[in-house]
Amino acid sequence: MTGHAFTFCGSDVVARPSGCLWIAPSRTLCVSDLHLGKSGRIARRSGYFLPPYETTDTLARLAQEIAATYPARVICLGDSFDDLRAAEELSEPATRQLAQMQAGREWIWIEGNHDAGPVAISGSHLWEYRTDNLMFRH
Repeated sequence: MTGHAFTFCGSDVVARPSGCLWIAPSRTLCVSDLHLGKSGRIARRSGYFLPPYETTDTLARLAQEIAATYPARVICLGDSFDDLRAAEELSEPATRQLAQMQAGREWIWIEGNHDAGPVAISGSHLWEYRTDNLMFRH
């Protein structure tokens, strides 16, 4: 597997070139700060319009990491959406793609400063999560 392998708090992990953290013994993939819907939030708050491709690109890169590692668990470590409205306004194709990635695996959303509170997307919505001698918080 490509990346930098090291031991952290007694857990063998790999920092992947994509920025994801892979914990092979538990087949856990950890990602952070996806900021899905960022262009929409910027448009709503500032009136400046950016090309709305960051969500599509981010989900495509996440799908590549899932295909490469085939995790049993995915932990999204906060700021998965740029704000709660971004989660509500997720396009139908993006919602389907996310559901396909979630199928057959545990999916944990850790609350961040941009996306505090539960959203209407499947998975566990938590403030923190502990596994493999590690505590996950935003």
